[in-house]
Amino acid sequence: MGCLHAGESRWVVITDPVHGSDLEEYGIVLERVQKDRRSLVGNNYYFIRVRGSNPYLCRIPASPQLCPPEETLDHEQHGISGHELEEAIRNLMGDLCPDGCYQISGHIEHKIRVLLEFE
Repeated sequence: MGCLHAGESRWVVITDPVHGSDLEEYGIVLERVQKDRRSLVGNNYYFIRVRGSNPYLCRIPASPQLCPPEETLDHEQHGISGHELEEAIRNLMGDLCPDGCYQISGHIEHKIRVLLEFE
């Protein structure tokens, strides 16, 4: 499932939106990710969301008019390992996020930018 944000996306979406399915949640996540300059790549903000003890790479569109409000991506299909997601979270331990949203690392940002160049 997914929709086009800026051209055809090759990202594999592994779940329907779980969190962020309404505009209030979208606004909360958007406010958080806008504080991190690395999170905006192309027309989307990328971040890590922890559900249970598992980290997932997620994205939301920069505009609330685009759908869906949040997508969970199959990060391994694009060369981003679970270890890299965990490492990004571990490096942010001073910035505890009670809602389970964490910023991506510079390394993950770079990988996403490279992937988007080939779309």
